[in-house]
Amino acid sequence: MLRKEGGHVVRMVKCFKGHMYNSEKFSSCPQCAALETEGKPFNSGVPQEDIDTEDPVTVKRQVYEIVGRRKVVGCLICVEGVMKGEGFFLVEGDNDIGRGANLEVVLSKETTVSRKAHACISYNPEDNSYILSAAKDKKDVIYDGNQVYEPVKIKDGTMLLIGQCGLRFVAFCNDEFSWKE
Repeated sequence: MLRKEGGHVVRMVKCFKGHMYNSEKFSSCPQCAALETEGKPFNSGVPQEDIDTEDPVTVKRQVYEIVGRRKVVGCLICVEGVMKGEGFFLVEGDNDIGRGANLEVVLSKETTVSRKAHACISYNPEDNSYILSAAKDKKDVIYDGNQVYEPVKIKDGTMLLIGQCGLRFVAFCNDEFSWKE
């Protein structure tokens, strides 16, 4: 079958499923190929590390400098909820807790926990203290059996409840050890 496209004649072919396609442009039916790969990741047959994704003409070489990494100061271990048995490192400074992938403690499977920062544990290196605070609109952050309204100092080995997720807090930095130089 011939069809006129953009001022020139194009040879159209019908595949075995009845789809019409331009045989000069495609070696096989693009609709059938799309149906076969639907829901599957794209695989060109070329190992991913061999595919150049940068345009050398427009991309200038960028030099990245590691400014400094925040050191581990403690951890949270999930003891109740969907993620029971999983652990999360706490680092120097603020540790936002929620389901969002951009947070320090990601409780991705806990649907009762907000995607944004639901709570935060901050570490103060001056006195090796840990402070728990809840997001302003969150009423389901519990520490030591009490709802957290204002920031509260937390102690090693205690339990936190964030949504339906029970977490045991374990301090690494304390009066016996810290990262002070």
